Amino acid sequence: MTKTYAIGIDMGNSITSIGIVDTQGNIINKSSVNSNHQHITEYIDSIYNHLSILIEQQGGIDNIKGVGISSPDGNYFTGCVEFAPEHSWRGNTPIAQILADKLQVPVTLTNSANAAAMGEMEYGIAQGMKDFILISLDDEVCRGAVANGEIIYGHNIFSGKSGHINVHNDRGRVCKCGRKDCLEAYCSADGIITTALELLTSSKETSTLRNIPQNELTFENIYEASIQGDSLAKEAFRFTGDILGQLLSDLIAYSSPKAFILSGKVAKSNEHFIQAIEKSFKDNLLQIYAGKTKILTSDIENSEAIILGTSLLACNSNLVDA
Repeated sequence: MTKTYAIGIDMGNSITSIGIVDTQGNIINKSSVNSNHQHITEYIDSIYNHLSILIEQQGGIDNIKGVGISSPDGNYFTGCVEFAPEHSWRGNTPIAQILADKLQVPVTLTNSANAAAMGEMEYGIAQGMKDFILISLDDEVCRGAVANGEIIYGHNIFSGKSGHINVHNDRGRVCKCGRKDCLEAYCSADGIITTALELLTSSKETSTLRNIPQNELTFENIYEASIQGDSLAKEAFRFTGDILGQLLSDLIAYSSPKAFILSGKVAKSNEHFIQAIEKSFKDNLLQIYAGKTKILTSDIENSEAIILGTSLLACNSNLVDA
């Protein structure tokens, strides 16, 4: 029997998205589960129960080529999540093998940014590109790099942890990883919340954000205020864009990509943010690179790009085979 479908799974910090993908790259069925479980076995059981329903709706397990999973700390070569700071089940966890044993189909794991880069290269704005860097700006910040059409994993598989590059901002802002002044501490959704709170404290400027209790302020509040013209909210995005633009101007010297592709809810927040990135990028760029690398925003929803990328992984790799 010809196996018709692949499964892509995006292990987000709070929500895990699951998709059944056909051979043309169409996500034909989706589901989601809560990522927050006390024990890994509970989490895997929850994924398995949802998967079982989706698989039966597509004619059973004999129609499934395999499963691809993404996690921010997924090791492609071992199939293990090696560090999961957002979850209570931290540690070296062989998720791919556990799920392969339950489903009896091949399961492959990678990190989220690499999966998104694969999805963009095959189905998104990076079609036809062989050298580009994807920066995912969401609850976390991570990077997927492609050179000569191949994902760059690095010798220890974790080359995409760009969210933990030190941006030398000298504010001493503590990142979730425990270090100070990581990119993620500024350019993630939580980073923008922290910036807005700092501005609310240091500035007397009028802002609709002052009507929201500080412990209830969300990224969505700041986003909505910025598109309504709130100066303080716009400044939070300008400050963030300035930091990211400087980083991109440094990264281009290492890799000279055809494009930087920005994905995630922060990247797609507003034009003011993108303009700030582009201005900072141009202001800090070594002139031999001027005009040679584009900054593009993904036109695929981030979770869908990850599902598509992991489904490709499921079709092309059998590192963990049932």
